[in-house]
Amino acid sequence: MDYDAFKNSVHDLINLDLNSYKEQQMHRRILQWISRYNLGDFAGLISKLRMDSEHRQKFLDYLTINTSHFFRDQIVFSYIETDVLPAISGPNARIWSAGCSIGAEPYSIVMLLLTHQLQFREIIATDIDEESLEKARAGVYPASQINQVPEDFLQRYFLKVDDRYELAEEVKRHVKFSKHNLLIDPYPQHFDLILCRNVFIYFTAEIQKKLIERFVHSLKPKGFFIVGSAEHIINPKQYGLERVSYCVYRKQ
Repeated sequence: MDYDAFKNSVHDLINLDLNSYKEQQMHRRILQWISRYNLGDFAGLISKLRMDSEHRQKFLDYLTINTSHFFRDQIVFSYIETDVLPAISGPNARIWSAGCSIGAEPYSIVMLLLTHQLQFREIIATDIDEESLEKARAGVYPASQINQVPEDFLQRYFLKVDDRYELAEEVKRHVKFSKHNLLIDPYPQHFDLILCRNVFIYFTAEIQKKLIERFVHSLKPKGFFIVGSAEHIINPKQYGLERVSYCVYRKQ
C-alpha cells in the first residue's frame, strides 16, 4: 500500500483528511507510530485500525493532539489582558477558543475576565480530540502545565491536590467544551474574539487560507482574531483583517 492509498483508507476509517496537513511532517509522525507498535507498514496500520477501535481512537488522538499550558506566550496574553478583553467587554461578548486542547487557553481567558470584572456572555472551546476535551472538562493539571500561572491566580483559582492542581468551579463553569473538526464542521458565528493558536502550522497553505476565511466570517465587525507565535497571516487585508499587535488581528 502506498501513502496515497493509505490516506484514502484513513479518511474512510476516521474521517480525517491527511491531504490537508503538511505531508512531510505527517508522514514522519505516521511512520513513527508504525514503528512504535511494530505494525510493519501502512497496510499493517490500516488492518490494525479496522480491527481495533481503541487503537483507532489512540491514532486519531496522536495525529491531532497539541500540548498546552496556561498563559502560553506572555506577550500575547499581556495584550489580551490590557487591550483585547476591555475592548470587547459587555453583556453580549462571545469568545471562541478553537483547537483548545486541554483547556488551558480558554481557562486563562476566564481568569483574566473574572479578575478584572469584565462582562461576557459565553466562552466556547472546541477541539477534534475527545480525550483532550475530557481533560479540559475535568480541569486537573500537573505542575508543568501551570508554571506560568501568576501566583495570585494560583492561590485564587486552583486547589492543590497531591502533586496536581484542580481548577476552581468558578472558572470551569464559564467554558462550554465540544468536539469540532475545523476542516469539515460548520463554524459557529458572531464572536468578538476567536483564538486559534498553534493549529495552522500543521496544515497546508491552501487549507490555512480557507480556515482563515471561515474564522473571519465568524467574527463580528471589529472582532479580534489571534494566532500562534509560530504563525502569521500574510497580507491580512485580503481577509478583511488588520494586524494590531504581535499575533493579534482585528476585523476591519
